[in-house]
Amino acid sequence: MGGKTSTASRTKYNAKTYERLVLNLRVDSPQSKKAIEAAAEQAGVSATAYVVEAVRRRMEQEQTPGGVVKNTESEPLTEE
Repeated sequence: MGGKTSTASRTKYNAKTYERLVLNLRVDSPQSKKAIEAAAEQAGVSATAYVVEAVRRRMEQEQTPGGVVKNTESEPLTEE
């Protein structure tokens, strides 16, 4: 089953539908890949779903009226 057409179709669909974001995590960090995967498993979701939900919550928390994002760090945000 499957074959070149199936793989090519899936690759084309994924390229059109999804964006990739690569994270480099230190193995000795409290936020290591193993720690995130363990927390996700405990929550009953995939590691991707866990990270996306954390990002969504952070973005909602930092959003202010008018669509401006609050800066929670000491350095001012700049537009590039």
